[in-house]
Amino acid sequence: MYLDHRITVKIARILDMVDMSALLLDAGGNVILPEGDQRVFTIPEELKQNPTMPFVYGAMTLIGTAEEQPVYVCLHGDSEDIKKCAVLCAELINLMLREDMSQTSREQALRMMLRGEVEGSEFESLAAEHDIAMQKPRCVLYFYFQDLEVESAIGLMSNALEDADDLITEVGHHAVAMLKTVSEDGGLADVEEFAKAFESSFLTETGTTVFIGISDARDELIAIPEAFEEARNAINVGRVYHAAKHVFIYRNLLLERFLSDVSPEMGAGYNACIFNRSTARLFNDEMVHTIETFFDNSLNLSETARKLYIHRNTLVYRLEKVQHAIGLDLRNFDDAVTFKMMMLLGKGANSRRFRL
Repeated sequence: MYLDHRITVKIARILDMVDMSALLLDAGGNVILPEGDQRVFTIPEELKQNPTMPFVYGAMTLIGTAEEQPVYVCLHGDSEDIKKCAVLCAELINLMLREDMSQTSREQALRMMLRGEVEGSEFESLAAEHDIAMQKPRCVLYFYFQDLEVESAIGLMSNALEDADDLITEVGHHAVAMLKTVSEDGGLADVEEFAKAFESSFLTETGTTVFIGISDARDELIAIPEAFEEARNAINVGRVYHAAKHVFIYRNLLLERFLSDVSPEMGAGYNACIFNRSTARLFNDEMVHTIETFFDNSLNLSETARKLYIHRNTLVYRLEKVQHAIGLDLRNFDDAVTFKMMMLLGKGANSRRFRL
């Protein structure tokens, strides 16, 4: 269950009344409150099976708020008074969540549908209640505001809605999802243009960056949880392999998605066949930038030299140094593909730190 900022503020007030260190955990054991706490706890299987009963675990008392999609209250200590306090906190939070669910706004309904928290008849009922068409070509855009809280971001995004059927909702403390209509004429090309224009204007207006992932289009609303995961995954993968970019289209990252499925250990091993101690001086920042520019310009020597402001012969000399050192002629397509894949595998070895 995702808790938006409005609800977490209310729960924080409840936990603040408890005269002891209190945590709120999600179903995966991630700390929701206090905000900024990056720890992850293991939820015991016994508690998962019976979440509404207090459970003492490692000098801590845990209890879930409900039997379906619970969040967990964690209090330090194991006395009877602490157990009673945990039960009271959990029940207060559960009542608050039930009341909130009974008054679902359009934004909350969209968030629940995107995150796959409702399905079947409940999904259709929410869509009908909030006048969201079940059939219409749409895609999901995932906006990650690295240096801005989501409340401020949503205020700035409201003006970016181009179509009356375009909807936005908070999906994280720094993240917003948009359900956007895809036109029959422009398709995803128009969506990409919109995303790049928003990213540019946002940087100008706030001085901060935003990362945007774009899913494939879906005709059926029931399929938007898959689109939501695609949009988020586009950012997770794109940030690893294209550090200079901020807009990522899921369908354009086929090679990168394939490489991201390679284990970090295997990727690092293959990367070391080219990038190792003996080649470290050769593959300095200038040489890597030269090679990446050469690849970006489709192995065109003249265009690459122009972009780098160097003579064509200088570029040829650098590429010949690479060929002499590792046996790959980057002017040859097959050798260029081999080199690029080995280089990307090295980036993939550090992909965990980019995940949202």
